[in-house]
Amino acid sequence: MKTNSVTLTLGQIVAGGVIGLVGGWVCLFVFENFIWQVLLGDRINHGFWVGLFLLISLIVTYGVVIMGAGVGMRFVSQKFGVDIPLKPLCSGAFLGPPAVVGLLALLNVPWEIFGKPNLILALLIPVLKTLAYIISLPMRGWVSVGLPVEIWYILAVPIGAIVGYRLELSVSARDVALMV
Repeated sequence: MKTNSVTLTLGQIVAGGVIGLVGGWVCLFVFENFIWQVLLGDRINHGFWVGLFLLISLIVTYGVVIMGAGVGMRFVSQKFGVDIPLKPLCSGAFLGPPAVVGLLALLNVPWEIFGKPNLILALLIPVLKTLAYIISLPMRGWVSVGLPVEIWYILAVPIGAIVGYRLELSVSARDVALMV
């Protein structure tokens, strides 16, 4: 049973990562080569419209990556006889990449921006520095070895999806236990 769970999790990470990556590449190709260069070209130069089309491009690409990874992970789980709802998968997958951004932001926090610390900050900043260092330790090790950070973004979608549906399962199990 434990081996099936590990195989299912690894299969979901691989399927979600590969399908999400391919979906992102397809969207990048479509938006960059077709929409931005062929349809829009030099016709739109105003900052508002460029920003609007860029926002639309980002939203569609992110949505395709999330849905593609979620559907791929759901397909893998059905092969193992587990039916996972798409909503918690997509909710977790949506929050995976921002978590990577947060971890990367913790690598270089400019603590001096807080200025001359008063008593509360003098007590709080060393605790926050230590906590930020500990939380970002895996990312620090990854970066110090020289491995590409983009791999974290690729894996963040399926790992976030797994965390999302597992948290949903634990919350629903707890709610059922509270009703009894």
